Amino acid sequence: MNIPMITDADIKKMKKVFATKEDMKSFATKEDLKSFATKDDLKTLRSEFISKFATKDDLRESTDQLVELIMGGFDRIEKIFTRTNDQDGIIENHERRLDKIEDKVFA
Repeated sequence: MNIPMITDADIKKMKKVFATKEDMKSFATKEDLKSFATKDDLKTLRSEFISKFATKDDLRESTDQLVELIMGGFDRIEKIFTRTNDQDGIIENHERRLDKIEDKVFA
């Protein structure tokens, strides 16, 4: 069984592509680390981000307000229809009276 071995040439190629331990040490100074977010920073950002979303109570309150608005609209429409029906009755009464007057005048 022939197992391929990693050669020095392979290691040199990998060092060109991947960061070595020495590269990482020079990259991450204490000052550099201060610019990265910590767990606490991320928790704070997460809680601030989540607090911007509506909660169940907010949605329930908005839904209740929307239902009240819609029901109020239906109530107003019902009142308008009631007035229209009342006016239809008045108009029919006037038309009957005018018909009687026309019959007497032009008889």
